[in-house]
Amino acid sequence: MADDEIACRRVILIRHGHYERTGGLGDTAWGLSPLGRRQAVRVGKRVAQLVTSSTARFEGLYASPWPRAAQTAEIAARELELASVKIKPYLHEVIPVVDPARVDFGTLPLGLETTPPHERQAAHEQVEKVRDRFFRPPRRAALVLLFTHGNLIRYLVSRTLRLPYEAWAMMDIAHCGITELRVYGSGFEALVSFNETGHLPPPIITTA
Repeated sequence: MADDEIACRRVILIRHGHYERTGGLGDTAWGLSPLGRRQAVRVGKRVAQLVTSSTARFEGLYASPWPRAAQTAEIAARELELASVKIKPYLHEVIPVVDPARVDFGTLPLGLETTPPHERQAAHEQVEKVRDRFFRPPRRAALVLLFTHGNLIRYLVSRTLRLPYEAWAMMDIAHCGITELRVYGSGFEALVSFNETGHLPPPIITTA
């Protein structure tokens, strides 16, 4: 039986392209660099192949409101011949969650402070908003594209694998890397692929 004949929702997660951290303007202003735009064209072509080769119902292309993700989605949408991108505020980046009781961050070169309980709860609530919207068990095969940020992708992967959020620290995601999670009709979830970069030539693969 082909994958598209199975009642599952393919949640395709795409990290934004490389971006310019200029002028101290911050996340709500930083947009793609020329390199990021090249990466976005490449990932757009790749997700267009995924959508057109699938017989699953296409549920749309959604993006974070932060410029680097929204711009990546807009470039990709052109490759899909879509007129618009659906912006969802809860797809923006999430803080790094740190709890030494769950993961030994002392062994990692991060130097991050422990996350206060209220900030961890806020991160959890944001992740659950995404899951409530896009991870419901489907009645028929479906596919959705989410253009978002590295930490949120890693937290969604952690939830699917039933790992603590702190597991994000052991997952690196390239700009315009593609991750796929699947939700089956029974509610079972699976990680199908993580941080695919085969659509990007090695010289333009970046992570930071």
